Amino acid sequence: MTDHFEILGIPRGFRVDERALETRYRELSRLFHPDRHAGRSAADRRAALEKMVQINEAYRTLREPVRRAAYLLSLRGLELGETDGSKFLPPDFLMEVMERREAFEEARSRGDRERVQALAQQARRERDEALEALASAFDRDDDKEAASQVSKLRYLDRFLADIRAWEDRVFEEENG
Repeated sequence: MTDHFEILGIPRGFRVDERALETRYRELSRLFHPDRHAGRSAADRRAALEKMVQINEAYRTLREPVRRAAYLLSLRGLELGETDGSKFLPPDFLMEVMERREAFEEARSRGDRERVQALAQQARRERDEALEALASAFDRDDDKEAASQVSKLRYLDRFLADIRAWEDRVFEEENG
């Protein structure tokens, strides 16, 4: 089976040239778009469609750093499910997650937007730091540390998504 990097024709690794990734995706999308194969045989149309599905899946995976990292780890034999990553996290991080959630729930229940924004800002800083640590772990071929950083990033991304959802609800209620 061809991996996502091969499908898109880019070097395998965590650090990718995002501009080159986008350019290659657009090139392949034009080449294999079903409309370009409309006049061909059913087998050719089916093959082009299957290739386009592979291209789309590869691009969706590789353009997002956390998905790209989890994919790279899976190629190395380390499968990280969406929910089982906590086994790679230090216990103190899990305590921080619980405390952060409690602080968010408290601020949300009081409608304290400033506190919610402060929590979001802190989480974004930690996310940036975790992305750097993730890249560094891949540079060192430290799969265990990379798995730990992927798990941290997933927690932080869920937390930030919950904040965005709350902010959206508040905005809708106020501007309904």
